Amino acid sequence: MQVEDPIDRGSSWPLYLVGALFALGALIVGAWNVELPYLAFSSGPVSDAADAIIVSEVDSYPPDGELLMLTVVSQDINIFEAFIAGIDPTIDLVRTEAYRQPEESDEDYRKRVLEQMDDSQSRAITVALNYLGYEMVPTDVLVTDLVADKPAADVLEIGDSIDAFNDVEVVRGTDLTDALDGFEPGDVVELDVTREGTTQTLEVELAERDDDSGGAMIGIVVGELTEPPFPVSIQAGNVGGPSAGMMHALAIIDTLTQGELTSGHIIAGTGTIHYDGSVGGIGGIRQKVVGAEAAGAEFIIVPQANYEAALTAERESIEIVPVATLQEAIDFLEGLGKV
Repeated sequence: MQVEDPIDRGSSWPLYLVGALFALGALIVGAWNVELPYLAFSSGPVSDAADAIIVSEVDSYPPDGELLMLTVVSQDINIFEAFIAGIDPTIDLVRTEAYRQPEESDEDYRKRVLEQMDDSQSRAITVALNYLGYEMVPTDVLVTDLVADKPAADVLEIGDSIDAFNDVEVVRGTDLTDALDGFEPGDVVELDVTREGTTQTLEVELAERDDDSGGAMIGIVVGELTEPPFPVSIQAGNVGGPSAGMMHALAIIDTLTQGELTSGHIIAGTGTIHYDGSVGGIGGIRQKVVGAEAAGAEFIIVPQANYEAALTAERESIEIVPVATLQEAIDFLEGLGKV
């Protein structure tokens, strides 16, 4: 019978320990480098939306109160970061696919959210100025769609800016409708268009309308580009996404109106803005509630669509105010007593 040498056995156990530790280390390194299909949302920087409003050539009244614009920071995570996020009530994990398009690079994503911010700012300016009674100035009439099987579809392109109809200047979409009076289907007209920076004159055969009236139409759908009647811009820095729309609209109204819309209170808010004045839902609402309270806000105005989720945010005393429209947000602010 063979007896195991106790000295040899005792001297080998450190090797097993080193091997186990090495395997564990390799496992940890491997797990650390494996990104999960989730993003971690946490509170981001907070700024005063009114500081971003730049106007000139009109009277303005920079507000003393604060209308705080909120942001969220998102980052890819590994297993260990997911564990930390899971025990932090101020951080949420969301599926990456809910915010990132398939195969979208970081640069493409960044470009897309910055374009969303540009569109949001344009909407905020238009809605705020309309609310204050200013009329936007039309600048271009653009072809936004082509009616299939009509002659114009072979000549015009989506994105063309129509400058003139038979040498008559076109400023608004209604100018084209008025210019068609007296013409019949089959008539050929000249359209001056700007395409990719180059102006050209195109001949277009008019088509018959589809409404049995027998009238003539070009066979296009148009939209108007407009600009403010005086210089106004929003310089929000390197922030992307559409969720600051409502706050930017409120900040413009406050800047162009005497008195304090906030009545001296610190107000935070978030929500997209639409041309009809409605306020749309956003992402990261729980983190924005946390960020608003940390910044000292007494109230946070949130989209009605996000209200229930906002109530579940980690908070102490900040009051959550749901709104469905810009007017509801203004009504709330005007109802606040002075500090």
